[in-house]
Amino acid sequence: MGNTLLGQYIPRESWLHQRDPRSRLIAFLFIFFSVVFSPNLVGLCVGLIIVLSIFLLARLPVRSTWRSIIRALPFVIILALLQIIFMENSSGSQIIFELFGKNIYENALMNGFMLIFRFILLIALLNAIVMTLSTSQITTAIFYLLKPFEKLGFPVNDLTMITQITLRYIPLVTQIAEKTVKAQAARGGDWERRGFNPIKQAKMVLPFIVPIIVTSLKRAEAMAIAMESRGFNAAEKRSSFYNLSFTWQDGVLIGFSLSISVLMLLSSALF
Repeated sequence: MGNTLLGQYIPRESWLHQRDPRSRLIAFLFIFFSVVFSPNLVGLCVGLIIVLSIFLLARLPVRSTWRSIIRALPFVIILALLQIIFMENSSGSQIIFELFGKNIYENALMNGFMLIFRFILLIALLNAIVMTLSTSQITTAIFYLLKPFEKLGFPVNDLTMITQITLRYIPLVTQIAEKTVKAQAARGGDWERRGFNPIKQAKMVLPFIVPIIVTSLKRAEAMAIAMESRGFNAAEKRSSFYNLSFTWQDGVLIGFSLSISVLMLLSSALF
């Protein structure tokens, strides 16, 4: 866990890093939305090409993202197996085989495969987002994108601060998890990996979920008390370290991501 790059910004001199944070955030949201709701395998394949293009364009490391995928893969496989086993035949699909008296249909296998594929793309895309957008850039982009809603009484400053604190908690939670695992290993916990066993790896994660939640809640309460004792309040006027400037290249990025999103969402009708 200490080697993961989740929540760590990687500065680069790439074309993508030089774009306005608002355009990058909008583009990522378009791609993320289309990956989640893409109806068939063709749309997900287009999403795979886009995600790989992002990594190449921004010169991002692939090894850390692959490690994140491997860690989450056991849980995703379990979800896919549950979907395959309990999914009923709704479109006259052919029966492939029978498992424990349960018919396994062709469309169930395809949906299970798409579930794994979709989760892999989402994990890779999330890693790309956090490695190309710093927490300050994300909060600044959210603040200026939601700025017009202040006239409707929407608490933009409060939402921006909540987002910033949440993003900064990601590496802290990772550190808490690592310390908890080491403490349990020092007390005789079996954390050694012996081959690929999804069920065993899932059981290994369960014992440290409760300590992570409890420790995170204690840290959140301590932070709230510290902010109140210092008289914190979300001021109406906020300054920014970044001087945002929207150019035609940012418009190209948003237009391209929107076109790809529409293509992925309409892939079932087009292909």
